[in-house]
Amino acid sequence: MRIALFWQICSVGAFPPIFNPTIERLVEYKDAENTVQQGFLAYPAYATPLRKRPAVIVFHAFTGRTDFDNGKARDLAKLGYVAFAADTYGKGKAASTVDGNFEIMGALLANRTTTLRNRILSSLNYVKALPFVDENRIGSIGFCFGGLCSLDLARFNLGVKAVVSFHGTLTDYPGNGTSIDASVQAHHGDEDPHTTNADAEEFLVEMRRRGGDWMFSRYAHTLHAFTLPGVENWGVAGAAFNPIASNRSWSAMEAFLAEKLL
Repeated sequence: MRIALFWQICSVGAFPPIFNPTIERLVEYKDAENTVQQGFLAYPAYATPLRKRPAVIVFHAFTGRTDFDNGKARDLAKLGYVAFAADTYGKGKAASTVDGNFEIMGALLANRTTTLRNRILSSLNYVKALPFVDENRIGSIGFCFGGLCSLDLARFNLGVKAVVSFHGTLTDYPGNGTSIDASVQAHHGDEDPHTTNADAEEFLVEMRRRGGDWMFSRYAHTLHAFTLPGVENWGVAGAAFNPIASNRSWSAMEAFLAEKLL
């Protein structure tokens, strides 16, 4: 009786997140240019084609996909989401140095409407094709460069329900219409010298122009990359981990995604 009850509860995801068993694995997929990408997939063990779950794509910072992104995917899986830490650089392409990764990121930003768009879309298409994902309940989050990827996914108007940007680049997508159908949440450091307060104001103008559902949070005494532990030791000027802003923004994200996807 107790064993049967255990699996009945587990199968509907009624356990608190700490008790939710999850499955994880590295996967490979390709973009429209046949570039091999390697992502990290984590999902509740009770997710099945008959019990489909909402999904959240995690877009990485300038570092490429790392254990940080994999960890965020694990955290989301424990909350009941199918979580996918995507790879926009390509399998094995991330550099071993900060300057090398900035070079890769810069090349993608220079091809934002082509190569980068293709790699964002291939990540979405991979998740949508998973048999245990409810394709009507897909969201995304992203950090720094990944914040731009997450926001761009919303700007593409492909039916994604909710996107979140943590200290992301906020620059509008070139020539991409005037509407937005996803709900948007963005978190910004008030003292960020990379994505400035002037950039933030332009982003708010964009959001108002697009007329969607959005919310914007600004954190006091907070620099760039505030969710990345140890970033102040990487030699990136104007970047520092801020545990208060990191915890507050993650908690706000949890409530936002639960409202839109669960």
